[in-house]
Amino acid sequence: MSSLITLRKLSLPSPTEDDKRADDQRIRDALGLELLEIPLAVLKKISSIGESEISCAVGRNGKGNKLIDISVPSSYSVAIDLGTTNLVAELYDNRSHRVVSKVKMENPQIAYGSDILTRMHHAMLDKADEISQCLIQGINAGVRRLCDQAGIEAGDIHALVAAGNTVMSHFFLGLDVSRIPVAPFVPVVRKPGFFKSSDVNIDIHSEALVYVLPNAGSYVGGDIVAGILASGMHEDDEVSVLIDVGTNAEVVIGNRDWMLVGAGAAGPALEEGIAGIGKRAERGIIYDVEMKDSGVKCSTFDNAPPEGICGSGMVSLIYEMYAAGIIGNDGILNPDHENVNMLRSQRSFVLSCDRGEGLVIKQTEIDNFLRSKAAMFTLLLVLLRSVGLEFSDVRKVYVAGALGNGIDVKKAVGIGMLPDWPAERIVPIGNASLKGAQMILNDSTLLEQEDSIIDGITYKHMHDDPEFMKEFRGAIFIPHTNPEMLRVQL
Repeated sequence: MSSLITLRKLSLPSPTEDDKRADDQRIRDALGLELLEIPLAVLKKISSIGESEISCAVGRNGKGNKLIDISVPSSYSVAIDLGTTNLVAELYDNRSHRVVSKVKMENPQIAYGSDILTRMHHAMLDKADEISQCLIQGINAGVRRLCDQAGIEAGDIHALVAAGNTVMSHFFLGLDVSRIPVAPFVPVVRKPGFFKSSDVNIDIHSEALVYVLPNAGSYVGGDIVAGILASGMHEDDEVSVLIDVGTNAEVVIGNRDWMLVGAGAAGPALEEGIAGIGKRAERGIIYDVEMKDSGVKCSTFDNAPPEGICGSGMVSLIYEMYAAGIIGNDGILNPDHENVNMLRSQRSFVLSCDRGEGLVIKQTEIDNFLRSKAAMFTLLLVLLRSVGLEFSDVRKVYVAGALGNGIDVKKAVGIGMLPDWPAERIVPIGNASLKGAQMILNDSTLLEQEDSIIDGITYKHMHDDPEFMKEFRGAIFIPHTNPEMLRVQL
C-alpha cells in the first residue's frame, strides 16, 4: 500500500569527472523513479541539495510521480466532501498517517440555491464563473481553518482529494455545466484526474496535487464512486446495496462483477428545506423523538433546547406520530388530536417537547416527506427487480449520507422507507464521500480500482420509468398499501 504523498529521504553525490549526470537525472536515480515530474520551482532549489539527507515530498499523479518539494519539514493532505449543502474536510498528516483536524461548513453556493438544479440554472444565466469562484472561496476558507486548528502553514499541504457529485465536481474545476441537465446529459469530463493546485486556485502548496474522483455520468458522481470504495462492495462476491441519501438519493446494487445505479428525489426529506423546522444536524437540533403516555421526549445534539429537527429526527417523528394515531396510514393529521390545529388555513401539528417551545409541522410538509420516503423505497424495489433480485438476495446494506447519520433503522422500516432487512445486514458508514477521498490519500493503488468500478457501472433512469411510477403510488402510504412488499424472506 502506497500513500498518495510519500516522504522520501534524498541525498545527492557531488558530480565528478566520472559522473556528469545532470542534477535532475541524479535526483531520479537517487529516488529510483524514472517517471518523475520535477517542476521548475523545484529545479531552482536543486543547489540546496547536498550529500546530507533531506526530506522531500513525492506525489503519485496517475501512472507517474511528481517531486512536489524538497527540504520539507512536514507534509499534509486534505480530503474534502464537496456536498451540495455542506463542505466537510479533513487534514491528514502524511508522516503519521492520521487525521489531525476536521471542519464542516455550509456550502456558500447556497446563496445561489439550496438545490443543484437552481445553481445550474443560474450558471446557465452567465453566473457560472461567479458560482465556481464562490465554491473555491469557501474551500479556501475551510483550508485556513484546518491549518489554524493544526498550527501549520497552507504551504505544508501537498495534496487535496475531492469527491462530489458530477455537477459539484464541475463547479470545483470551473467547467461548463449547461449540458448536464439536458438530453443527452453529457458532462465535460468523466475522469478529471490530477491537477496542480494553482490551476484550480486552491490556496495550498503551489505544486500540490489536486485529485477529483471520477464520475460515471451526469447522475453518478465521484461521491458515489467514493462510497463504493468506502463500502468495499466492489470486492464482494455477494450482492450488496449502497444507499447514499443527502440532497438527493442514490442507490447502488451489485458486487465485484457488476453494478447498477439509480437516483431519486428522496434526499430533500432528510435535508433542511422540506419543512419549516428542518435543520442540519447541529447543537439544539432534534435527532430522535419518543411519544409516550407520560409525554414527548425530544433528543437533541449537545442536549440543548430544541430549535429544529434533522433528517433522522424527521424519520423518528413521522414514525411516532403514526404509532400514536396522530396521522393515519395516508399521512393525514387527525383533527381530533389536541395538538392538531388550523394554522393559516392549514392543518398542522405542534410538537411539544419536554422542554423548549413547540415546533410546528404542516400537513403539506408531512405530505412532502411521505413522497420522499416513497421514492426511497421504490428506487430500491425497482432497481432490484430490474436485475431479477429480491430484498432477500441482498447480503449487506451500506447506509451513507444523512440516512446513515444516527437514523433509527427500525423506525425507517416502520414507515416503509426501507424493507425489513435484519439489523445485522445494515452497516452505517457515515460520510462515505469523505471516507472514500481519505482512502485515496492513504492508498494510491485504489486509483486503478476506480477505473474498473466506473467502467462496470450501469445507470438506470427513473424519471420516466413506468414501473417506478406505478409502485410509487402505493409506497406513499405508511408503511405501504401492501405491507407484504416490505417483508424480507430469510
